[in-house]
Amino acid sequence: MKTVIAMMKIVDVINEKIAKITSYCIILLILSLVYEVFARYAFNAPTVWSSDATYFLCSIALIFAMAYTWQTGGHVSVDMLLVKFPVKVQAFLNVFCMLTLFFLCWVMILWAMAPHVIESWRILERSSIGYYPPIYPYKTWILIGTFLLVLQGVNVFIKELYRLIKGKELTVS
Repeated sequence: MKTVIAMMKIVDVINEKIAKITSYCIILLILSLVYEVFARYAFNAPTVWSSDATYFLCSIALIFAMAYTWQTGGHVSVDMLLVKFPVKVQAFLNVFCMLTLFFLCWVMILWAMAPHVIESWRILERSSIGYYPPIYPYKTWILIGTFLLVLQGVNVFIKELYRLIKGKELTVS
């Protein structure tokens, strides 16, 4: 069990560090949007790259924040009925839903995304609009962020399984 907890800690640390690093994309996003608005309205000279930069920076911030948000319990959860059940019933329902909904969905998404990312790198795919930026890095960070979300899901699943079996919370920290 110590090995499992150690691996869970590693996943938590990775998700936390990556989320904190990529949170600086929000600052870059704000700066690029301010520059675009200023260039457009002050000089009547809109940029070609602003739309793509906004799209890329938002996607980085969002995809790498999802796992960390789940780790910290920040996602919206409707527990009005669930909290009325005993701990083991809550855990069972969470384990069941994670197996049938979360893992089934996200593992299939990963399975479908991987070949597209590989092909995108093979042809060095570029956008067909704007200044034609490369989009293979974009597809790559979406795949990596999704993989980190699934890893965080494994952490949550292990905690819920422990709660189902033992009837108490598993402390990782």
